[in-house]
Order: sequence, then structure tokens, then C-alpha cells
Amino acid sequence: MKNEWTEQDLRQFVESSRPVFQDVSLTQVDEDADRCWQDDGLMVDYELRGGQVDCVLRRCVVADGKVWQLQMTAPLAGNDLPEDRMTPREREMCRDDMNHDFVTGVFNRRYYETEFCTKLDEWTDCHRCAALALVSIDGAEKLSAQESDAVMGQLVCFVANQWKKHFDQPAERVVCRLSDTLFAIGCADRTRRELEEELKAIYAEMPKECVASV
Repeated sequence: MKNEWTEQDLRQFVESSRPVFQDVSLTQVDEDADRCWQDDGLMVDYELRGGQVDCVLRRCVVADGKVWQLQMTAPLAGNDLPEDRMTPREREMCRDDMNHDFVTGVFNRRYYETEFCTKLDEWTDCHRCAALALVSIDGAEKLSAQESDAVMGQLVCFVANQWKKHFDQPAERVVCRLSDTLFAIGCADRTRRELEEELKAIYAEMPKECVASV
């Protein structure tokens, strides 16, 4: 996509894309949405609708001083098996795939916004404390400009798996990739200070070339 767009350009792009995608929409969003978006790229998500797995592509674009969210949806090839005809195991595997980031293997934003947030509510109802931390990669924008996509992908995988070694218990301790270089780490039965101290201790033991920060 070109660097400078107008609202008219975006609406023309939406119309020209309709024959290709199952659904295409353009929505004006809050300006803050652009700041937490993936670095100049698409956000890829998977949604189960009526027994069909759809691939949903989203991107924020600034045009005419406004922030727009462009969303394009298309069914995945070979996923025409209705959910009610799946075995319980097939249903479980399908939903599990949709909850994991395909680059790093850790949980993705979909899992964070559905499953994990539900767990937070359950822990609160049971009077259990929980803590959440955001972990980012220092200088990610500068690194992305200097390095190739392959190098950045390796770096993100390295960082994700360093944290996954310690937070890979879905019922209690998880790490989720929210965007290209931003992760959320959640832990039950920990206060904010306890989780902060644990993360700093883990980070101190990581290889020196790790460039994640808490």
C-alpha cells in the first residue's frame, strides 16, 4: 500500500477489493488505535463463524488526518467442514490453532481478548489475585528499519520463547503476543509487585543478546 492515502483512495480500494474478499469494511477509529497497532503491517486473526474458519486481515491507515481501520475477511481454503460435523477433538484442535500466533507459537491477541480475559473474571469471582505485565522489544522501530523481516521474525521468536519457558500453563501463567513486538504476560495468584520481581529475576538470567525489556 502506498504511503500517503486519502479517504477517497481508501474507499476506492474497498470497492475494488470486494470481488476478491468475502467482506471488506472501512471504519474510522480513535487516533490511539494507530499507536498500539502492529508496525506498519497487517494484523492477522482467525474467527470461527458458522462452522467455517475465516481469516481476518486488519490494518490501520492514516488518511486526511483521520485513522481508519481497513478490515478484509476471506474463508480459509479447505475449511468447509461444518462445526457440528467435527469430532470433539477436531473442534478442540481448530480452536487451539486459532488461539496461537503462527510465527512464535505463543498465544495470540484473540486468546488474550477472549480466553484469558475470561479467566481474569473467573479469578476475580473466586477472590484470587492476578497480575498482568506488558513486555516490549527495545528500539523495535529502529531495528525493523535496519534489519530484514526474516531477522526481525527470528528476534521476535527468540523473545517469545524466552518468556514461554516460564509462562506456559494456560490455566495459571500465559504469555500472549499482542502485536509485532508487544507481549502480555499474565499470572494468577501474584500481585503486581510479585510479578514484577519475578520477571526481573527471569530477565536477569536470559542471554545477554536478548533485547526485551519489562
